[in-house]
Amino acid sequence: MKRRATTEDKKSRLKKLKMQLLLATNANFKGPSSVFVSSNGEVYIADIGNHKIRKVLTNGKMVTIAGNGQNGFSGDNGPATNAMLNYPIGVFVSPYNEVYIADYFNNRIRKILTNGNIITIAGNNVNGKGVYNRLAINAMLNRPSGVFVTLNDEVYIADQNRNKIRKIESNGNIVTIAGNGKEGYGDDNVPAVNAMLNRPSSVFVTSNNEVYIADTGNHRIRKILRNGNIVTIAGNGLVGFHEDNILATNTSLNFPKSVFVSSNGEVYIADTGNHRIRKILANGNIATIAGNGKEGYGDDNVPAIDTMLNRPSSVFVSSNEVYIADQSNQRIRKILQNGNIVTIAGNGREGNSGDSFFDISRYPHIGITSTHIPKLKKQARDQINILDIYGFIPLIEKKSPQFCKIILQNEYLLSKINLCQREIIQRLINSLIYQNDNLEFMEHEILNVLSLLGLFENGEFINLKKNLVKKLVESITVERFTSQWEQIETHLKFCNEDLSLQNKIFEYIHEYFVEYAALRLKSTENSVPLGNSPIVLKNSVSIIQKMAIPQKTIINLDEKVEIPPRGLVDLYNDEKTGDIKVKLGLDKYLYCHKTVLSSSSIFFDALFDSGSSFSDLSDDGVFVPDPSEDLELLEIVIKSCYGIPFKFDATKQIELIDLALRHEISNLLEFCKNNFVLTTANYYKIAISCKNYLHLDSFKDFYRELLLFGIEHCKELFNDCEKVSFLPEQILHALFVQFSLERK
Repeated sequence: MKRRATTEDKKSRLKKLKMQLLLATNANFKGPSSVFVSSNGEVYIADIGNHKIRKVLTNGKMVTIAGNGQNGFSGDNGPATNAMLNYPIGVFVSPYNEVYIADYFNNRIRKILTNGNIITIAGNNVNGKGVYNRLAINAMLNRPSGVFVTLNDEVYIADQNRNKIRKIESNGNIVTIAGNGKEGYGDDNVPAVNAMLNRPSSVFVTSNNEVYIADTGNHRIRKILRNGNIVTIAGNGLVGFHEDNILATNTSLNFPKSVFVSSNGEVYIADTGNHRIRKILANGNIATIAGNGKEGYGDDNVPAIDTMLNRPSSVFVSSNEVYIADQSNQRIRKILQNGNIVTIAGNGREGNSGDSFFDISRYPHIGITSTHIPKLKKQARDQINILDIYGFIPLIEKKSPQFCKIILQNEYLLSKINLCQREIIQRLINSLIYQNDNLEFMEHEILNVLSLLGLFENGEFINLKKNLVKKLVESITVERFTSQWEQIETHLKFCNEDLSLQNKIFEYIHEYFVEYAALRLKSTENSVPLGNSPIVLKNSVSIIQKMAIPQKTIINLDEKVEIPPRGLVDLYNDEKTGDIKVKLGLDKYLYCHKTVLSSSSIFFDALFDSGSSFSDLSDDGVFVPDPSEDLELLEIVIKSCYGIPFKFDATKQIELIDLALRHEISNLLEFCKNNFVLTTANYYKIAISCKNYLHLDSFKDFYRELLLFGIEHCKELFNDCEKVSFLPEQILHALFVQFSLERK
């Protein structure tokens, strides 16, 4: 006999369902300290007191993408939502969709990878003075409060308590670019590295490489010019508020915590202690754009300059709208283009609630949006050089151009390599384009991997190269030394003589072995067996020249990324590499790639695998859509295959769902479903529009959402019997059963 649902069962079920409907405006914060808006309109928030990074999705829901709510440090190399953060104060999303976090009390900069895992990229949790020009992961930070990432993947850090601005270069080293470490104010128009700063909170880098600093304790906004000198652009150093509409350098600021520079060069300042957002105009004058200077909370939907703010700590500009972390009001607010202010997240109450369900295993930090990059699938058409190696060359060329040119497009090299090296090449390709990031190699594979990776530079696979070189060096013992050196010379000879290519990594390693031999021979221990070794005798001249060195030289692979790697979006409508044309009008075609389309769409996969037997695929490689299809929506379908953000007419949402179902594109279908924002005004329209889909497994969660919304708002929705009769039968029946249970 089936057990009857108890009152507790119903309450538990209702509570679980409610979690899926909470909008960001109903959420609680605990001191939101930083705000960032991505290109697709998602709003990232550093919820400092809750030890979380949260995000407002485009459908208005709030989710947590990092932090389990407990303060502390844990969780590297695992899901970011399981990790512990400790007062995360700053958040930034890079052009490559990786989320950077200034983890304040952990003295670290952490990063959420696109697979949802979190890692540390700078800081070892020891606060104090550290060594300059070393790997960022080994450096000491002291309360990092701001982070910024440039297009070429350089990371700038406001190292607050060390009174410095630091930069992680593309080779992984950290350097100081401003601040001599002393707290205070020194002269302007001097090299930035010689100047004094006072607890800088924020850093911003423009496209022309000028660096802006919120020099909080000095009550100034400062700028590093391209010649390396530092100047003040706002603030006279006196704490307080001075009038607006005067030169920014003549005004007073009050512990400004954030600076943002728009594309037209206007500088926005979170003047925290003055409870204002201010802007430096093109003529150099300063003006207030939000906040009347009184501490507290003022109404929304009024001119921003008339409202009250409460210690605003961050400002961000997107699409001419200004986003504000109104920290002590526990809200994220936005200045609309008409000048009015609204709240987009937070209900003003301190707490930790309001998250919606978020499947991070399927949609890591990116969430269910139009920017989700589909996973490529291996296709027979992408076989390389008749070998058992598969890779979609156009994308590999974008991601790792030197690897593609030197290795994959070198037929002679591919004909000479061994079976182990072929398998390694496939694993490298997998890590680049098939979203298989587990690049772990056994000790016996290291030399074969380096024999390939050492043939090219340009910063490609740089971390893997460094890790493997480190492992190799750590594996050297006196007993294995000669055999290891002989293997290296064999590989080096293969590269130089058989392939006529230089392998710089092996050259560095060979030099290291020479120095190792010199130092061992100088010591009395183990000198005899080394001295009698053929490989040592062969290199005796080089060894003798190194006898004077006191210690071995550390192998430093000083590679820099000259060209930032690109991705799938760069292949969109690429006539040069496209192998299929999609007709979108009389003379309009989109140049596409069969591999990309078939990886996202079961329909396209079947179509291209069938040859030209389908009537809509002509012999000249042109896909002609059905005349009944909406070509504007078809273009969106194709954009979704490339992970390109798009905008569309909301009235066509159901038609887009139809097209997504017809082409069997799961990520586009998820995007459509999750952009339905239910209200009492549109409930009937959406429910009726979706009646043909509610039985599908892919609509299971949305169906439950419709039910819960109906239950929550039954009084407003179900007072017109005639209107109720138009609801889909499946929903009507489920609502009837639910209301019956509630009465028992």
